[in-house]
Amino acid sequence: MNIFLSLLVGALWLLAAGHILIHLPYLDEAMMATLVVFLIACLPRLPRHTMILCGLLLGAMLILAQSHDQWAAISAGISKASIFPAFLATIVLLRAAADQRPEITNARALFGALPPRERDSGIVIGTHLMGTVLQVGVFAVLAPIMGKDAPAAERRDIFTVAIRGMMTVPFWSPFIVGMAVASQYLPLVPLWQVMTLGLALTVIAILVSILFFDRNRGINTLKRSLSSLAPVSMPVFCAALLVVGATGTTNLSTLEALILVLPIPCIVAVLSTKSGNVKIAIRRTGSGIGRIGPETSILVSSTTLGAVFEAALPHMGLLDWLNTVVLPAWAVILIIIMTMNVAGLFGIHAIVTGTFLLVIFTSVPTGLTDLVLMQALLVGWGLCSGISIGSLTVATGAAMFGIPPVDLITRANILYVFLTSTLIAGILWGVNTAMT
Repeated sequence: MNIFLSLLVGALWLLAAGHILIHLPYLDEAMMATLVVFLIACLPRLPRHTMILCGLLLGAMLILAQSHDQWAAISAGISKASIFPAFLATIVLLRAAADQRPEITNARALFGALPPRERDSGIVIGTHLMGTVLQVGVFAVLAPIMGKDAPAAERRDIFTVAIRGMMTVPFWSPFIVGMAVASQYLPLVPLWQVMTLGLALTVIAILVSILFFDRNRGINTLKRSLSSLAPVSMPVFCAALLVVGATGTTNLSTLEALILVLPIPCIVAVLSTKSGNVKIAIRRTGSGIGRIGPETSILVSSTTLGAVFEAALPHMGLLDWLNTVVLPAWAVILIIIMTMNVAGLFGIHAIVTGTFLLVIFTSVPTGLTDLVLMQALLVGWGLCSGISIGSLTVATGAAMFGIPPVDLITRANILYVFLTSTLIAGILWGVNTAMT
């Protein structure tokens, strides 16, 4: 079955690439049909919580479509979501290539060599850098450092520090689902602007973590961690710059650039390594893309519900009411970020909350520039992932570190999330004021 699913995802990648490069009749319909077949085929293998979530989303979609006669929006939503499997497949290839790079091997050694009292800052920064490409796969690098017999309290402490590094990845990384979803609703925001602002906010968020939440706080510790982990950053930024260059010099969107631009550099990256093996990378990619069913199901369900909700919004009376509510820009920023955080605490998936917020706040005047609106969404997306048992980050960490997910939602990290949210909201308000 996994081979069949992998072949379907491979077909979706080829169809997406063809759809981006050339406009052929019925290509969109072929993508939609293939996507539906993939979703049906992966249904028996979905985790129970994913099936429940998707069932609730589809139920809400059908109720909205029936109540407001917006059945046509369902196909529009599926069409909009049909590019996501190609995006996820490209990210799987990126991870497979990164696994064979010496920088990742060096990072494992650097993590292990950090003195225990200085690990916090090194783990936050290193997790962020590698998490940009490996995403939740970074926990497979971290978990072996402590050894199998490490006490549960130590494993929990390491994870709760590491996840603060992962929380900031969506602020700027083009390789994250949050950026993919946001760019679908705000396609005119240049990627380089989002990355520049997001990187600046990332530095601030990491400084907050190190200066206020590290067990061994201090600038000297931070400097030593940065100097030891700096080599790891080069491949990350090279990959990101390729995507930025493609979006800046062509008419490609962020998603389209990722799908078309990254595969060849990934293969070159493997070939340029002495011990690199393209066959292994391709085999791991083929195996990995057959397991993207849960992420794809949630993305398609939430995107389709979002499309129906967007089409029904003018007929619900909600839009008229929202247009009469005049909120200051700082309030809108806070609402977006804090709604993501609170929803995360209640276990609601970021894709669901983020899609609804994007539909609402791209439909009414907010007083925000598109850049600030998008950045507020990405900040909330990232921060809520560290305090939500519904996030893939927490679920993966729980499995890798052998700790119950509920035990990984700590008071310190909740405080970090809401403190950082408030600080960044103020900064974004200042940026918005300067831009308007």
